Amino acid sequence: MKQETGERLQESAWIEIISQMERMYAELANTQAEIEEKSRELQEAKEFTDNIIASMVDALIVVDSLGNIRMVNKATLDLLGYQENEIIGKPVQLLLDDESSRERLFWGGTQRRRLFKASVVRDLEVDCRKKTGESIPMTFSGSTIRNPDGEIVGAVAVAKDLRQIKSLLVKAAEAEAEHAKATELGEAYAELQQLQAQLIQAEKMASVGKLAAGVAHEINNPLAGILLYGSLVLEDLPPDAPIRKNIEKMMKQTTRCKDIVKGLLDFARQAEPKIELHDINKLVEETLSLIQSQSLFHNIRVNKTLSRLLPHIAVDGAQIQQVFMNIILNAADAMEEHGDLNIETSLTDDGRFVTIRFSDTGCGIPAAILDKIFEPFFTTKSVGNGTGLGLAICYGIVQRHGGTIDVRSEVGSGATFIVKLLTKKES
Repeated sequence: MKQETGERLQESAWIEIISQMERMYAELANTQAEIEEKSRELQEAKEFTDNIIASMVDALIVVDSLGNIRMVNKATLDLLGYQENEIIGKPVQLLLDDESSRERLFWGGTQRRRLFKASVVRDLEVDCRKKTGESIPMTFSGSTIRNPDGEIVGAVAVAKDLRQIKSLLVKAAEAEAEHAKATELGEAYAELQQLQAQLIQAEKMASVGKLAAGVAHEINNPLAGILLYGSLVLEDLPPDAPIRKNIEKMMKQTTRCKDIVKGLLDFARQAEPKIELHDINKLVEETLSLIQSQSLFHNIRVNKTLSRLLPHIAVDGAQIQQVFMNIILNAADAMEEHGDLNIETSLTDDGRFVTIRFSDTGCGIPAAILDKIFEPFFTTKSVGNGTGLGLAICYGIVQRHGGTIDVRSEVGSGATFIVKLLTKKES
């Protein structure tokens, strides 16, 4: 009986042992499956990461804590022309072109490497060196790699090739320079055209002046004779003689002709002006005092903006006043004796000229005749109301003083005459 009981106990023990072993094998099988699953997931993650690194268009460089290269991607090899076995394990300075780039990225004399010291570097421009020796400008961004204990074990950096960007920047700079050059040439051409027009006008005025002088001298003596004999006839006629009015009209028109001839002679005369130092503002004021009391100025408001910074300049005061008077009277006519006349004096930025501007609110001058208004005998006034010599004489006076006279106008917007006189005589 005891023997039977012992055998039963022994059999029960073996059954328990076998059962435990089966459970252990089952657990081992499950653990193996989990390990294989984890391994598969890790392999997939590695392949995914490798694919990302291989697909990067920018260079990727990983170094250890000593600055030796531990990993690069395909873009790095393609860009620099190396095989992987030629740079793995080599110091990273192999890829940097000069000492300056090395110091800015990883080197700092006795100091620790910059990436390690700063932890993060963004858009640091350095020069890399290809296997062939060619230098490539690149921008680096990187950070340190730490182990779970927080110790620095290396660094990873991404580098972007800047050659295309720099090429585009150079082309943009060249295009901007070409544009600036074209603009400068355009301005120079416009200035040349303006100078050419002024030269043509000056030559035209000189030719007309010579012609006017010859014509004036030819007809001056006959006019003087007509006036002389007309005066003698009037002296012999009784006050109530019917022919007396006709003779007086003849004398009036002859006198007008003589005034025209005098204007021609004044225009053509090349005598040196009587040059003295004058205050332009004072000449403006004196000219206005001579004519503002006339009836045609009763309804014209004169606005003056006269600079106090003007130097005294060497001019013939009487001739310059004649210029001012002609321009002001023309303005009064253009405004039909009603409007605003603005007179402004100033000094040009370079200090070479005193500028006098006369702006009116008159009818303006059509663009078609702007380039003709300084020509002798050109006038828009009705017959008997103008000789067409006033502005031509002004032009000649200003030109002989080494200055310029110009006009800007639009129909219905008035006109502005701009006189510029040299502050100092130029040799």
